[in-house]
Amino acid sequence: MPARRLLPIVFAGIAAVPIPACLHVSGAVTPQEQFPKASNSSDFASFPKRPGELVAKNPGTTASKPPTPETTEPKEPTPPPLTDPHLIRASEPVSIPPIAIPSATEPPLLATLRAYLENRPDDAIKLLQSLDRGNQDFALALLPVLVRGTQMNLANANPEEVAVLVDQLHAVAGRLEPKAALRVEKVAFCRRMSGFGRYEPWSEGQPYKPNDLAVLYVELRNIGSEPVAGPAGETYLCRAIVSLEVRDATGNLVEQTDPADWRRRVPVARFEHADHTRSPLHDYSRTYRISVPAQPGVYTVTVEVKDPSGRRVARSQPAEFRVAGP
Repeated sequence: MPARRLLPIVFAGIAAVPIPACLHVSGAVTPQEQFPKASNSSDFASFPKRPGELVAKNPGTTASKPPTPETTEPKEPTPPPLTDPHLIRASEPVSIPPIAIPSATEPPLLATLRAYLENRPDDAIKLLQSLDRGNQDFALALLPVLVRGTQMNLANANPEEVAVLVDQLHAVAGRLEPKAALRVEKVAFCRRMSGFGRYEPWSEGQPYKPNDLAVLYVELRNIGSEPVAGPAGETYLCRAIVSLEVRDATGNLVEQTDPADWRRRVPVARFEHADHTRSPLHDYSRTYRISVPAQPGVYTVTVEVKDPSGRRVARSQPAEFRVAGP
């Protein structure tokens, strides 16, 4: 059938279809009225599916949610200004200042020991200059011994090398002995004495006879020796003052013969020693004779030693002896 004959039929069919009343248009419709406004903001739209939910039109951009009476929260009060400069608020981005770390200063002794281990003795001497002279001498004398002793095999060492260490240690001890506290190491009654530590002890419990002579053996420590020229070419001098006190059972002093004058009687026997030697003394011992009291009973003797300056003093424990009756 020709197309021009079909056109009247098509138009007639369209006119026969009824038009619903809800689609009745009474006026011209503008493009803005085709869709209702979503909200007051141009960046959000409202969907009937979830009432009240606002969704950004452009998800790729950041938009702020418009305040509504239902969702607006009360504003927090502005916090007062901080007065302490060391406090910050958690919400404030603050750059943390760098922590100042003080530079560690190596002690002179540790630096000196390191110099000795690295074979730099000149640097070690310079590092000790901050110490007192006595401390410098002590460190310079002891550090080589310490370093050498730790480097050698002491379990299987050469005797000659050990002898060198011993001499060096004795030299260090010799410098300290005149400053060390005095010690009365031993007080013992004996029959006779032939040297340091060599004596024949008196029989324990055996009493003396009245007016007899008792021999007392005494060992002393840290007496020390001074570098002093003697009358016969000696090079050292050892000095000490020793006093003997004899007391009866009630604690009263018993007079003794004066060591300086045998015709006199004194409460305390006092002996002044000045021994010239060609080598420094490390072991010091003496024997003293005590006048045994005339009355029978139990007695004690106490030994006191001091240096000539009187700064160093030491006393022994009382040593007991007995005097038999007639």
